[in-house]
Amino acid sequence: MDLKAGIVLYDVDDKSIGILLRRFKSYEKEEYGRSYSVRAPEVFRVWVWESCWSRGGRVLYSEEGLINLIKANHILVLVDT
Repeated sequence: MDLKAGIVLYDVDDKSIGILLRRFKSYEKEEYGRSYSVRAPEVFRVWVWESCWSRGGRVLYSEEGLINLIKANHILVLVDT
């Protein structure tokens, strides 16, 4: 699955709409508008998606976890940009 910013999602359980905002590495830190890497063990280095939902606000998902939720039809892709 090719995820990208701007994709509109629907959570079947919450019945809420979400949008993917950005993808970043789990060990990136943002401060004062700048992003930089933080030393972290290899096991914690995963891609993360930041999303915003009509219920729940800002939610972070690991990329693999989000893909699994989509494959299991818990989250549906409504609009793929």
